[in-house]
Amino acid sequence: MVDIMAGFLEDAKFLVILAIGVMALVFVVATWVRTKSMVPTLGAILLGAVVIWGVNNFDMLENQVNEDVQHNDTQGRTRVTR
Repeated sequence: MVDIMAGFLEDAKFLVILAIGVMALVFVVATWVRTKSMVPTLGAILLGAVVIWGVNNFDMLENQVNEDVQHNDTQGRTRVTR
């Protein structure tokens, strides 16, 4: 049962990444059609690439944020009293 659920989760992750890629492509094409300009289209391409990279590397980003939060929590806090 666990193997089946793991397979479903991997399929769902693939479908989410595929959907994000298709949405980024539609966003780039819509920007090109609307503006017919290279600069906004390049901006749309870069934004789409950053979003796709973030979705693909979500686990790594989550681990980095958790490490930063834990590091800041263990540094000790100073309290200002009057």
